[in-house]
Amino acid sequence: MKTLLTLVAALAAASPVLAQDAAGDRQTFSGPFVGAQLGWQQDRQTLNLQTLNSTSRTSLKSDGFAYGGQLGYDFRLSPSWVLGAELSVSGRTGGENLDAATRLTTGRTFNATGRIGYVLDADGLLYARGGYANTQYRVSNAGGRTSEDRGGWTVGAGYERYILRNVSARLEYNYSDFGSDNLPFIATALGGVRADLDYRRHAVTAGINFRF
Repeated sequence: MKTLLTLVAALAAASPVLAQDAAGDRQTFSGPFVGAQLGWQQDRQTLNLQTLNSTSRTSLKSDGFAYGGQLGYDFRLSPSWVLGAELSVSGRTGGENLDAATRLTTGRTFNATGRIGYVLDADGLLYARGGYANTQYRVSNAGGRTSEDRGGWTVGAGYERYILRNVSARLEYNYSDFGSDNLPFIATALGGVRADLDYRRHAVTAGINFRF
């Protein structure tokens, strides 16, 4: 019993040193990775209607469950800074009713982004990202279904941390802007002179990366 207690005490005393050695013999946040992500996504459309005398705004929004995957590469610029590039694809559940007969849903989204991060400690990274985004919107009613691909930009920030030697987890927020459509037929129907529909998105996701 005394020998066992002595061994346990020796291992407990040595564990911080062993952990430090394990972190010290590798360079974190460097090289290729592939992973998956899950989270929440809210798509917003804002109708801006201009009449001869005033301007009005009507907002629509829908929440859904977001899912997808990513691959990328990180470059360790210095002990404190990381530069990375990432490609991702995602989808989401749910949609919104534009009227009693028409439904708007969101299809796949592609992102191509770069990020810059600051290394807080050996296993933690605080970062910001930005780049190109392309998404698909679908409108369906009794007459059929049409879809439109929209390109735009996305920016975000997050925190990533190693949870195993070659596995890291992250939590991230992103905002995306997919531009505007001019809808003259809506303006005419509502008695206006111009109608624009803006497309925006908020997303909060948690992800895991496997590093090589």
